[in-house]
Amino acid sequence: MKIRFVALSAGLSLLTGAALAQTVHPPIEAYGDLPSVIDAELSPDGNKVALIMNSGDGPKLVIYEAGKGATKRADASTIRSNGVLFANDNTVVIRASEATKTWGFRGKYEHSAAITMNLESGKTSQLLSREDRLFPAQGGLGKIVGRLPDGQLLMPAYVGEKYADPDYNLLRAELDNGRGWSVDHGSQYTFDWFVNRKGEPLLREDYNNRRDKYEVRYLDGGSWKTILEIESNEIPISIVAVSNDETGVYFISSQDDEASFSALSKLNFDGSIEESLFYREGADIDGVLTDINRHLIGVRYSGTFPSYDIVAPKLLESYEATQAVFQNARIDIDSWAEDYSAVLYEVFDGFTVPFLIRHDLRTGKHTLISYTRNDIPKEAIGQVYAVSYPAADGLTIPAMLTAPPGKPLEPGDRLPLIALPHGGPSSYDSYSFDWKAQFFANRGYLVLQPNFRGSTGFGAAFRKAGEGEWGGKMQDDVTDGVKAMIAGGYADGERVCIVGSSYGGYSALAGGAFTPDLYKCVAAIAPVSNLHDMLKEEKHANERGHWAVSYWERLIAAGDASRDRLDAISPSEHAANFEAPVLLIHGEDDTVVEYGQSRTMERALEQADKPVELIRMKSGDHWLRDSETRLATLRALDRFVSQHIPVNPASTPVAAD
Repeated sequence: MKIRFVALSAGLSLLTGAALAQTVHPPIEAYGDLPSVIDAELSPDGNKVALIMNSGDGPKLVIYEAGKGATKRADASTIRSNGVLFANDNTVVIRASEATKTWGFRGKYEHSAAITMNLESGKTSQLLSREDRLFPAQGGLGKIVGRLPDGQLLMPAYVGEKYADPDYNLLRAELDNGRGWSVDHGSQYTFDWFVNRKGEPLLREDYNNRRDKYEVRYLDGGSWKTILEIESNEIPISIVAVSNDETGVYFISSQDDEASFSALSKLNFDGSIEESLFYREGADIDGVLTDINRHLIGVRYSGTFPSYDIVAPKLLESYEATQAVFQNARIDIDSWAEDYSAVLYEVFDGFTVPFLIRHDLRTGKHTLISYTRNDIPKEAIGQVYAVSYPAADGLTIPAMLTAPPGKPLEPGDRLPLIALPHGGPSSYDSYSFDWKAQFFANRGYLVLQPNFRGSTGFGAAFRKAGEGEWGGKMQDDVTDGVKAMIAGGYADGERVCIVGSSYGGYSALAGGAFTPDLYKCVAAIAPVSNLHDMLKEEKHANERGHWAVSYWERLIAAGDASRDRLDAISPSEHAANFEAPVLLIHGEDDTVVEYGQSRTMERALEQADKPVELIRMKSGDHWLRDSETRLATLRALDRFVSQHIPVNPASTPVAAD
C-alpha cells in the first residue's frame, strides 16, 4: 500500500526548523491537564476578550482589555465551566454543565445552565433559575437563540408539569435576576427556534416521532403556517441560520449527485427552496458563523485546513489580512465585534501550541492574547502530516499523522505506532493540535488518525460508505492504515497499539477482536462494546419509534438490527479472539455511553481468561472535561502503552504508580 503525503507548507517548513532544535519532553501534566484556555469570546464593542482559563485551583474567568491587558479575574471553579459569551459589553454568560440525577427520573442526564456575571458589580445570576414552570431533568437549558433590544436573552426550554409532555417554549431571560417569561409557545414536538433582529419569533422546527413527520413553521401575521413538511423516520434537514434579508432560513443540504458534498440552501418563507447557494467542491459544510440572533455571517468548509465563505465584507477583509500574516497555518475564526472592527482568531501554525490573536481592523495590528497551553515549548511539538492511503477495496482514506519532533519522518524509521481512530463516528480529524497524539509523539511514538469511511467532511458518498460497516469496512480502513505504515517502513509491525474514545473505543475493541494479530495492546476510553445493549438502551431512553434509534440502526447495521447481526460485530461477543491485553477506562458520570458497556467487556474478557484492566473514573464524564480525570486517563494510557510497546525495545519499561 502506497502512502501519499499531502503537501502542507506549514508541515514542510516545520521539518527544517524542528531538525535544528533539540527535543524537550514536558511533564505529562502539560498534556493531561485541560488547556490553559478553555474558551474565549470577543465583546460586542471589540475591546474586551473573556477567557475561561484553567488554573491550579480551578477555572477562572479572565477579562483582557485592549491596551490594558488582563484587568479582571473571577473564580469560576464552583461550576463546570465549558463556554463563555458576551450578553453585552459589561455582562458575560458562562455556560456550564454536569451529570446530574433528579428524583423521579431514571439515570443521569447532562444538566446545563447559563450564568451571567456583571463585570462592574461582580453580581452573578443563573438565567431562568426563577422560572418555576420549567420541566425538571432537562438538558440543553443554557442554549441562547437571540437577544432583545433591551438586552434580555432568548432561550428555549421545556415548560410543563413533571408527569406530562412538556412544550418547548421560547422564553426571555432577564440578565440580573434569573427571571424568565414565555415569549411564544411551541409544542412537545418543537426542538428549535429562530428569531428576527428584534428578537421576535420567526420560525420553529417540529418533529413528531410518532408520525415520522418533520415540519417547519413560520410565524405569518400572528399565526403559525407550515412552509415545509417531510415524512421521515429521522430529522431530514438541519436549519442553521436566518438570511440577512429575513426572507428565509438556510439549511444544510446535499446535492442530488451521490458523490456530492453538502451545501447551504435557502428555504424561503413562501415555501420555495433555493438550492446550493453556498457550496465548495471537495468540501462539506463544517459549520456556520452567525450573529447572536443567528443571522448568517459566513460558512466554514471542511478540509485539512478550514476555509470560509464570508458574507460580511469587513470580516472578510480581516480574515484575508490574517491569512497574509499567518501563511500556511490553520486559522479559525472565533468571534468578532458587532461592527467587525476587531476579530478574535485561534491559530495553529505547526511550530507552537495554538494561540489566540486579536486583529484590530482599524489599526491593522494583530495582538497575541494567550497561548492555549503554557507548558509545551515549540521544541516539543510533534510534526503533523496529512496523508492518504488506499483501502483494500480501492477507496482512498485520508488521515493525519503525528510524528516525534526533532527530525523528518522517513521510511526505515520503524517507530512504535499508535492507531488513534476518532469518535463520532460522524466527525473527522484535521490539521490541529491533538493532546493525545502530541503527547505520544513527544514520547517517541508515531500516531495515525485515520478518517475511515463514514467520517464526515469528505462528501456524501464517503459518509454513506460507512453505513452498516461498523466492525466491517470502517474497521478495515483502520487496519489498512496500520498495514500501510508498516509496509512503508515508518512503523514497526511488532510495536502497534490501538487507542480510542467513544466510537474510537469501539474501534479499538473491534481491532482487538477482529484483527488480533495486528495489535500488541488495546486501550478503549468510554467505548461501546455490545451493540445490542446500546440500541436496547436507546429504545428504553426514548419514546417508541424515536428518530435517534433509526439513526443508530442505519449507521451501525444499515437498518438490520437483528440480534445475530449486532452480535457479529460486538467485541464483547468475541472476547475469545483477543490476543492483546486490554485497558478499559470509563467515567461513572458518562451520560453518552453507559459505564455498563465497559463492565460488559471486562466480564467477557475475564470469562475468556484474557488480560484486562478496567479503570472506573469517579465523577468522570464522556468528554474528560476536568483536569483530574483527563490527567488520570493519560497516565493510565502512558503506563499501559509504554509497558507493551516501549519506544526503546532494549530497555525494560517501568510501570508508573
